[in-house]
Amino acid sequence: MMVLFWIIVAVFVGLQAYVRLAPAQAADWTVSESPDAPGDYPSAGGFRAVRLVDGDGSDVARKFDQAMLALPRTQKLGQAQGQTVYVTRSLLWGFPDFTTIATEDAGTQTRVVVYGRLRFGQSDMGVNRKRLEQVLTSIGLAA
Repeated sequence: MMVLFWIIVAVFVGLQAYVRLAPAQAADWTVSESPDAPGDYPSAGGFRAVRLVDGDGSDVARKFDQAMLALPRTQKLGQAQGQTVYVTRSLLWGFPDFTTIATEDAGTQTRVVVYGRLRFGQSDMGVNRKRLEQVLTSIGLAA
């Protein structure tokens, strides 16, 4: 009976270590060009927002960076293909959610695509939507 207990503990610790220590590269979490019209696009495992802004989008990207890094348990993972990727970990388990911001030329404006999604599981229970709506509101890009 004691052996079974320690096997369960070892499996639990191993899973916890994997969730927290699994390698992640920014290039794995970039977004492809978005043909979608400006708006919000929820999914079971995440949330994508598309906005059109005046200018080249650099001011929006800077404000977004500041707002994301002000969130608890959030850090910048890196940049790839001109996009910035952030990771936010849940409080209890440390499950990672990845958020990407990409800017695309849209003629006289810039299309800003923000995509937050989970890494493990099927549903984020609206956590990414809530986080991104909070950040977008704080930088003046609420829907």
